[in-house]
Amino acid sequence: MCIAVSLVSVVGYTANLLTDGHLPPRSVSAPSVALATGVLALLTCGLRRARRLLIMICCGFTVLSVDRLVHSAPMDHAAMGFLLAACAYAVPAWPEMKVVLSRGRASAMVERQEHHAGLLAGELHDEVLQLLALTQRRLDAARALDDPGALRAAMEDASRTLDEQAGTLRRIIATVSPAAVQGMGLAESVTSLARQVADENGLVVDVDVQGDRPHACTGDNGVNLAVYRVAQEALTNVVKHADARHITLALTCRDDGISLTVTDDGRGLGPNPPRATEGYGMQGMRWRCEAYGGTFSARTAGAAGAVVRAVFPLRNCRKTRAS
Repeated sequence: MCIAVSLVSVVGYTANLLTDGHLPPRSVSAPSVALATGVLALLTCGLRRARRLLIMICCGFTVLSVDRLVHSAPMDHAAMGFLLAACAYAVPAWPEMKVVLSRGRASAMVERQEHHAGLLAGELHDEVLQLLALTQRRLDAARALDDPGALRAAMEDASRTLDEQAGTLRRIIATVSPAAVQGMGLAESVTSLARQVADENGLVVDVDVQGDRPHACTGDNGVNLAVYRVAQEALTNVVKHADARHITLALTCRDDGISLTVTDDGRGLGPNPPRATEGYGMQGMRWRCEAYGGTFSARTAGAAGAVVRAVFPLRNCRKTRAS
């Protein structure tokens, strides 16, 4: 937020200065830059060069803010001195400034990783660990009875439980690292995912694949995985929250981009849900799209149901990967 306020205020101040007019931003732009850079200087713990640079900018725009009222030539010179010193000091301070600029995205990535790690730990604890502990207690109880028949029945039950938990572990592993994305094209892997969701939850999932390259979509496995994850999370949200019976998944693959649209006939998202109330699943889908230069939207479709749409422009994806 501080970086955004600083950039907008600097642009407003520069535009006013070049036009030599009295635009409204000029009266608030200099104090805004001073306040935002001052707050950033307080937050940049351990980055001495970045802090010094921000302090210079803050001092320069603070003097400009005061000069707006008193119109003193020495104060103009002082402000110019602070800003010129900041320009000269920006070269050695730039590596640390890049760290400041990237902290927001890095913290968002860590937050998403911690969230997914928590989900994985919860599934392992609630499904696998609990049933294995129950199976062990049943075997111990049957062994204590010294009854071959009871022990044989307990062993058969344990064998069935182990088979079920092996399937659960395979599902969790596929969720963490979907091999289908590497082994098949994006269209095939998304179709397979939709078929699995339909079979496991008794839903009707229609898949519509269009485009001039439906089998490969793109050579970038990172983009393929991002599209697959968005489809996976969208279908999971429908199963958990929408109370829907029919889902339509549309995948369009072209040279200039990939678009994914998931529509259901459930209860919808409510009237214009704000971003602040989005859950981790919705935020994760939005973050994956924005990380590759794409766009994400989620809205209620008519009287009922919801529409989730993600667009990945491949030119932006290639630029992101190169940088």
